[in-house]
Amino acid sequence: MTGQDRLTDPFGDDQTLLPAIIQNADTGKVLMLGYMNREALETTLRTGRVTFFSRSKGRLWTKGESSGHFLLVREILWDCDRDTLLVMADPEGPTCHTGTESCFDGRTLFKALAPRPAFETLDRLLQVIRDRRTQDPGTSYVARLLSGPPSSLLKKLVEESGEIMAAVYEGNPEAIRSEMADLIFHLLVTMERTGIPWKTVMEELDRRTGKGGLTEKRERLEKNPNPKEIP
Repeated sequence: MTGQDRLTDPFGDDQTLLPAIIQNADTGKVLMLGYMNREALETTLRTGRVTFFSRSKGRLWTKGESSGHFLLVREILWDCDRDTLLVMADPEGPTCHTGTESCFDGRTLFKALAPRPAFETLDRLLQVIRDRRTQDPGTSYVARLLSGPPSSLLKKLVEESGEIMAAVYEGNPEAIRSEMADLIFHLLVTMERTGIPWKTVMEELDRRTGKGGLTEKRERLEKNPNPKEIP
């Protein structure tokens, strides 16, 4: 690190090890925990691949160096006490050596009677929809929407939007919640059918954050002055 970098260097010396929590940058899922010294952090920043100091190997260890399942760094944060790192990364394949997405998958020590974290529900639903693409349209509703005529999916989007409008008009919270879930589900199916990843939709929302609605609409109209109407 440069002299300026060292002003905010979290390491007291070259031997100090700090825990580094690795989190999926798209879903928020915690993937693993490792330890970094100053050299490991510098290597991570230089290569763009998460690198730890392995206490068992006694050397630097880049995650994925043998499996090919690297963790590509998107952002690194540290906590208020400057003694823990949080690494936001894009995983290339499963993170755990057992083949699971996360080192914490299937290893529940305690679970409260509460809903799953929102990001886990979304991630599981996206995977289910993706898997349905290869199933028989005769027995799978999602497979039918993914492979059938586009009009079938478009009609469902219109139908679900209308049902939300009716639920809001009636002021029925339970119906609003249910119809919103239906619409979100069919939007996810639409993303899978059109090849638009959830990630890019979130990027678009992030791009618009902090920008006035009228400004954003004007910019979109300038880019596409003659939007096509649905036949």
